[in-house]
Amino acid sequence: MWIHLLAVVTWLGGQIFLVLVARPVLQDLPSTMDPPDSLRRLGRRFRTVTWVSIITLVMTGAFNILNEGGSARIESAWGGVLMLKLFLVALVVGLTLVHDFILDPYAAAPRAAGGTRPASKSGAARGLQIAILLLSLSILLVAAYLARM
Repeated sequence: MWIHLLAVVTWLGGQIFLVLVARPVLQDLPSTMDPPDSLRRLGRRFRTVTWVSIITLVMTGAFNILNEGGSARIESAWGGVLMLKLFLVALVVGLTLVHDFILDPYAAAPRAAGGTRPASKSGAARGLQIAILLLSLSILLVAAYLARM
């Protein structure tokens, strides 16, 4: 359970940091400091942390479910809430796949003539990042409820 919680804290804390701290600060830097490049480097680095956390969460989550104590608990109201949590997890993982590998806001953007960077898919990626954060927080809420059942 401790490893599962550590992976959650790492992933969720990183999401909160990127959305609420890093992106706003880096976007407010003077244009001479090339904030998009700094944000891109932060995002690429965090992408690795994200996927290590996701793989850890899936493995430890499966282990925890298998050792939960039998089908009687799974077939109760607790099991129904667990299914909601697993649905939300699948949704977040799917959205993270779209964010990281389809929109790919952290890919190196080519420089246009004059040395400026062209507009990217950052608006859609930012909206998706916020949705992923909010859904991740809802998973945490459901998990806390499960722990009290």
